[in-house]
Amino acid sequence: MSQLTLNFDPALHERFPTLRSFIAYRAQAGVSKPMKVQAADLDMAPSTLSRKLNPHEGDTQRFNLDDLEAWLTSTGDAAAVVEYLASKYLDNDTARQQRIAAKLEAMLPDLMQALAQMKGVTA
Repeated sequence: MSQLTLNFDPALHERFPTLRSFIAYRAQAGVSKPMKVQAADLDMAPSTLSRKLNPHEGDTQRFNLDDLEAWLTSTGDAAAVVEYLASKYLDNDTARQQRIAAKLEAMLPDLMQALAQMKGVTA
């Protein structure tokens, strides 16, 4: 018997408003390697990497494109970054709604059969 799973998680760009905030989360979570190792690979202190990824207003330390390329080389996390960018820039509400509607339409026969079985009616 198969199990039905519905995913109502918000899109990546809805959880993280900027690419930098997404990378900060991934770096802090140590998805591929600990943050101190990532920082060493970028030839900077962990506190500097953290400061660049989470700058305060007026802070001069910023995570730039050179840092991004070095971070991607260090972590190998390019797929997650591309997924984030695609979620933010290649998708829209209309396309998402159409995809969800198509999935639900495809599942409808199975759902109707399951409902009939639950009610004790064979379909």
